[in-house]
Order: sequence, then C-alpha cells, then structure tokens
Amino acid sequence: MTEATSTDNTVTWWEIPVTDITAGKTFYRSVFGWDFQEFGDPGAYAGILVDGALVGGLFRAEPGTPQDPAIRLYVNVADLEATLAAVGSAGGTVRVPRTEIGGDMGWWAEISDPDGRWLGLCTDRPAEGA
Repeated sequence: MTEATSTDNTVTWWEIPVTDITAGKTFYRSVFGWDFQEFGDPGAYAGILVDGALVGGLFRAEPGTPQDPAIRLYVNVADLEATLAAVGSAGGTVRVPRTEIGGDMGWWAEISDPDGRWLGLCTDRPAEGA
C-alpha cells in the first residue's frame, strides 16, 4: 500500500463546463482574475491558474446538452487501484479506469456512486509494481 499524504482523500482538482473556452476564460478572468493555460486540442481545455498554481480547468461542453456533472470534482487518492476496487465492492461503478493525464501530471479515473453520481479520482503515484 502506498503511504498516504496530507492531500489524500481531499478534493484537489475541479472543472467547469463551458460551451466556448475563449468566452469562458474572458468571463472567469474578469470575475475572479484567473489566468489560464491551454492543454490538448485548441479550444477544448484550459487549466485555471491562481497565483501561478494549476487548481482546476475549463472544459468544452456541447451546447444544449445537459452536462453530467455540472462541475466536476476530483479526489486525490494514495492508491488508485485500491480505491477503484473499493468502488465496486461498495456498490459503485468504475466509469473510466486509470488513465494517464499526460505531461507527467499523473493519472485519473472516473466513478459513479450507487445512485449514479459522478466523481473523479486522481493521483500522482504510478500503479503498484509499475
């Protein structure tokens, strides 16, 4: 088992859906003074920077489509595989297994609780034995 840190089992990342990344950046920069860093395909994702630290992101949502969820939250975990195994044992569903974020930023996964509510998981630790 991986040793736990003070950020384990806390919300460490969040994302807001917007139909237009450029307009979203303009709005949130004007309201909160946030800066942004583009990731991936242009206009698809922008990391939110507060005092130079990445804290969340804006993601492109399809216009007119109900979003599940409205705002995405990610919980940092010490052992992603053990947490994913616990989800199934507790009656939840793993929607997306361990997936590399890219850029040496770690890994993420997507789960649903027994009522179908969405939650993201993330870790900066490689899989055990990797």
